[in-house]
Amino acid sequence: MEVFDYSTIPKFMQKHGRFCLWKLVMKPSKTKPDKIPYRTNGKRADATNPQHYSSFEETVDAFAEGGYAGIGIGCFEPLRLVDVDDCIVSGKLDARGQDIVDTIDSYTELSPSGNGIHIFILADGFAYDSERYYINNRNTHVEIYAPDITGKFLTLTGKAIHGADINERSEQLQVVLDKYMKRPDADVAVPTVDAPGSFLSDESVYAKASKSKQADKFNALWNGEIPEGKSPSEADMALAEILAFWCGGDIEQMDRLFRRSGLMRDKWDRVQSGSTYGMITLTKAVKKCSAFYSPMMANADEDFNDILSKLTEFNLLENRRYRSGDIGYGRLFADMFKTIARYVPERKKWFVYDGKRWMPDIANLKIMELGKDLADAMLLYTSTIKDEEKRLLFLKESKYWQQRRFRETYIKEAQSVYPVPMERFDSNRYLFNCNNVTFDLRTGIPKEHSPEDFLTKISPVDYDPDATSERFDRFIDEVMSADRDKALFLQKALGYGICGDTRYECMFFLYGETTRNGKGTLMESVLRVLGDYGRAVRPETIAQKHTVNSQAPSEDIARLAGIRFANISEPSRGLVLNAAQVKNMTGNDTLNARFLNENSFDFEPQFKLYINTNYLPVISDMTMFSSNRVIIIPFDRHFEPWEQDRTLKEEFARPTTQSAILNWLIAGYRILQYEGFVQPSAVTAAISAYQYESDKLAQFAEERLEPDATAEVKTALVYEEYRRWCSDNGCYCENNRNFLHELRKFGRVERKRPQSGGDKTTILIGYSIKDYVEPLF
Repeated sequence: MEVFDYSTIPKFMQKHGRFCLWKLVMKPSKTKPDKIPYRTNGKRADATNPQHYSSFEETVDAFAEGGYAGIGIGCFEPLRLVDVDDCIVSGKLDARGQDIVDTIDSYTELSPSGNGIHIFILADGFAYDSERYYINNRNTHVEIYAPDITGKFLTLTGKAIHGADINERSEQLQVVLDKYMKRPDADVAVPTVDAPGSFLSDESVYAKASKSKQADKFNALWNGEIPEGKSPSEADMALAEILAFWCGGDIEQMDRLFRRSGLMRDKWDRVQSGSTYGMITLTKAVKKCSAFYSPMMANADEDFNDILSKLTEFNLLENRRYRSGDIGYGRLFADMFKTIARYVPERKKWFVYDGKRWMPDIANLKIMELGKDLADAMLLYTSTIKDEEKRLLFLKESKYWQQRRFRETYIKEAQSVYPVPMERFDSNRYLFNCNNVTFDLRTGIPKEHSPEDFLTKISPVDYDPDATSERFDRFIDEVMSADRDKALFLQKALGYGICGDTRYECMFFLYGETTRNGKGTLMESVLRVLGDYGRAVRPETIAQKHTVNSQAPSEDIARLAGIRFANISEPSRGLVLNAAQVKNMTGNDTLNARFLNENSFDFEPQFKLYINTNYLPVISDMTMFSSNRVIIIPFDRHFEPWEQDRTLKEEFARPTTQSAILNWLIAGYRILQYEGFVQPSAVTAAISAYQYESDKLAQFAEERLEPDATAEVKTALVYEEYRRWCSDNGCYCENNRNFLHELRKFGRVERKRPQSGGDKTTILIGYSIKDYVEPLF
């Protein structure tokens, strides 16, 4: 295997790129092997799917294990590549290659063959006019890789020959296109598309498009949302194509409307190819449009809502699926609203999609309204039936839908058609639902809301990648006492809470013995940003209980289904931790719970426990420490009255600041993926101190037991001494069984006859009780 040095890859590419592996595979009928992309898990990759790529570090590590020819980078915004073949002659660049390298002046490396070069550039939103320019000009041996025109990945060698950085080179790319990629007929006038022109005002175009069959897609694009896996340029084109239809190909009107959309940005007016990026995009959209809106061709169906359109598609009169009485109409309701209404047996409720998330339909109010909408659409559908006999028969049937008792029967029949188990919701641990987009934590790419994600949670915050807050950053520095390592650890710990991954199986204590140390303000601010993903939890949920009723509802646990950030605020002094409960909650074991008057359900925990407290709970099970479940982040700073900023909570509640806090959390999660939880010295010291304080048996042994190889003492006497020691020191006293179990870990315990004689009993060997006086009687 050839050794590559990928350290020369520009830092920008290492940080922001999406990487894959590749192999050379010889295919039948070909004389040269193909470069086939692979994922780091060993599976074949789809070069166009961002989710099939990994981080730079993960890919380099996978490559080092062997079995691959090299690594590659995905061709996604804002990256472009100029591939120049056969330009290395006798180890030097020929005139053509040197001219292109000098013109572009960006990071350049040798191709895997060694006979060509790859020049990497940034050209965000550059609209490639493939009708004017070649993609691969076989005469000049130059090929362009761009997100909107190629489905290929780019191979990397690390053999840099020019430039250490990758630069923005849109203008230089245009120079290369004009010189080396221009088609012979590029300047020949192209016949205009036979577009009818617009019949609608700007407001009418928006009104019709926002209520059409493509309403969800249009509205998302109009609001500036980038579809999952798509580049901003592809989103621009998608919106332009919709506008082309409703505007009748009127480019001026399309341009006016586009400028009002959330996708509008400065690049729209950027000059390129003798025009502008915006004009090139709109012209392409009109050329691709095969039909345009025309009111003269409209029919009655066009004024009906989407429900009526679906009824027509379902072909109610002939489709046997819907022609079997109550059962058939139950199927009709289920089919009609499958994408927005599903029954959940465990909750005994319908869940309804509101455009951003699924929500339980309390008292079936929304479901009944959908039933009324369908009932009205059935009557409208009747008017479209031309055969009078069939129309009268169907009218009679459709009138049943106007009666509540019949609608309730049909809706009950619909429950069993497409039921969804509770565990299906929020099952993707890496999707974070924001107010304006759904953010994929693995890819770092936002996408439009979709009912197919089955998300029931949402943050009230808009995702804005550019949002920052100097005041919040300064606040973190203040509460962490300017300890940068501890501040970074805090960021990773809280960032861990926005995903559903529980691989670290730990709980976090934000601990400060003093008051007014900022931990409450921080937790309140994070909970507000997380919205439905965060939840305040009662301290009793993790407390040791004297009696447990297994038949009682477990609502405190049921409320945590789908939650990622569970916050317990200020538990009382002396709370005894239920170690078994916490181990289940912080592990990857399936939990079972139920709400009052509902069926029980299983769910895999996604939540992490965060406890902000002035008093650490009592832990008697020392395996909580040996399993690394306990993590303490000290809050040592105390803000005196004159230091307190009483405007903080108001400032952190501002929408722009909340977007900045969300970015801070996302950044913390990303850093965690690269570094893991490497504990700073302050955290390690706090955990060690807590462990020592919690190990009451070790403290008892240190104070009351004397090592003596020849000695032995009855464990009953040791336990009595332990009880007195606990009483004297105000400690929680374990029962005899648990004490004996822990004592076996501490020393040698056997059941035998004492040295002094008598019946067999349990004895601790090798120790004696300090200053112990044998009773006379």
